This record gives sequence, C-alpha cells and structure tokens, in this order.
Amino acid sequence: MRTRVNLLDTLIDCVDADQAVAQIDAFVQSKRPHHVVTANVDFLRLASQDAGFQGIVNDADLVLADGMPLVWASRRRSTPLPCRVTGVDMIMACAQLAVKRGYSIFLLGAAPGVAYETAEVLQQRFPGLRIAGTYSPPSAEMADHDDDVCVRMVRAAQPDLLFVAFGAPKQEHWIRAHQATLNVPVCMGVGGSFDMLAGNVRRAPVWIQRHGLEWLYRLAQEPRRLWKRYIVHDLPVFVRLMRQSRDGATVPQPASRPWLVEETLAESAFREPARKGDSGAKRSEIPVGAGRSA
Repeated sequence: MRTRVNLLDTLIDCVDADQAVAQIDAFVQSKRPHHVVTANVDFLRLASQDAGFQGIVNDADLVLADGMPLVWASRRRSTPLPCRVTGVDMIMACAQLAVKRGYSIFLLGAAPGVAYETAEVLQQRFPGLRIAGTYSPPSAEMADHDDDVCVRMVRAAQPDLLFVAFGAPKQEHWIRAHQATLNVPVCMGVGGSFDMLAGNVRRAPVWIQRHGLEWLYRLAQEPRRLWKRYIVHDLPVFVRLMRQSRDGATVPQPASRPWLVEETLAESAFREPARKGDSGAKRSEIPVGAGRSA
C-alpha cells in the first residue's frame, strides 16, 4: 500500500530515505518512466495557486518531503511523515545506489558549468559512478531550441536516472511534458541541489537542518534573493499548513508498483560533501555516452 499525507491538498508519500531509495531502485528495474518530486513549503504555495502544477505533483510516482515544516505539520495527522528527505541527500543516495547496481545518471540544469562540477564531486565521492552526461542550458528561460537540445541529449545518453535542476515549477512541468519522450526510468526535479553539491552554495550545518532552520541559514546567505520568497510568500502558507484540519489528511492507496525492501544504505551517502575550491575555468558539460544499464 502507498500511504500519502494530504498537506493543503498536495499529497506527500510517507517514506524515509531508505524506503525512497528502494522505491527508486524498483522504478529503474521496471524500465518504465517515473517522476519523483522533492516538495517543500514553496511547492505547496505554488500548488495552491496553480491547479495544473498541483496535478503534476499529485500524479507523480513518488513525492518526498523536502522540508521540516511538512514533517511538523504531518505530526498533527494520524499518519505522520517519518522524516525530511532532501533533494541533495537523494542525489547522493542515488549515486551510491547507481554504483552498486551499475546504473548511469544524467545531470541537467543549473548555471553553466555547475552540472559538470556536480558530476565531478559525485564521482570523487562515489568511485565508479557512471555519468551518462551533463548539460546546463545557456539561458534561464529556455527557448524551444534549448528545450529540444536537452531532450536530444538525454535521449542519446539513455541514463537510468535523470536529475533536473531548473527550479520549481519549471522542472516539474518540463519533466511532465517530456517524460514519455525521454523514456528515462527515473526523472527527479532537484531545484538548487547542484549548487550545494558543487560547493557554490553552503549547506547549513547538520544541527541547523535537524532543527528545521535551514531556510534561515539560506536567508542569511542570500537575503536579497530569498527574503520575499521565504517571508512574504512562504510564511503565510506555513501558517495555513499548521492550522490545517486533521480531517482527510491520510490517503492510503494501492501501490501501482512493488515497494521493495533493500538493505540500509551507508550513512556516508548522506554526509555533506567538502566545499570545492576554485578550479579555474568551468566546463559546461560531459559528453553523452555512458548509457543505460543492461
């Protein structure tokens, strides 16, 4: 059974990190396309304003709670979320899984050069990791030409896992629009995770993450960019979330695919990577060719 918690009409799966990785492993082995979402308070805000975006999230094959406010709110329900499962941690856990299983990954998005830097960090952390390709589109607002390039590169690379860092809601709309054409077993939107892994944005210390204050740490780093999102837009949503009624909060559903139980992954996969120093000129992509696992 797939069990989800209703948070402001957005459905979040009740899974921890190990269960999420086991499900992603099952998705890859099925060889069929699947969409994984890492949702936070801002996702709930966007979903409350855009029924189409909310539909994409609720139709996704796996929706993870990438934010402590979602976990706190779920504790008022009959079936609380077990923990926060972040995009950064999932990329690292999936990289470890990929080495174990022989899967390949493709990193798409972020600023020019960042996807390549992220691939380097992951390969240093997980020797033997197969990178099918990396690509950072040249503009934030992709033209049709850029969009076609992205699709062609991913299709040519045939990865087992695709991480898309366009930011929400763009990455979710992009995955939904191209999921069938890409034919990648797992497509996951990961927002700003590449910048954190590459060392361009410092991640909060673990104790701050555990207390749900990573947003405040981020705000202190980039106040001009983030104050409006966190204070003006997301804070009222957080208040609504905490006031939400218990009624109809838990949504059990038959799983369309088996939820496999795998051995627990080593905790080292979730440790924060060391901050990279300046390595000079950035390269924008890794040529495709690693290919999909047999």
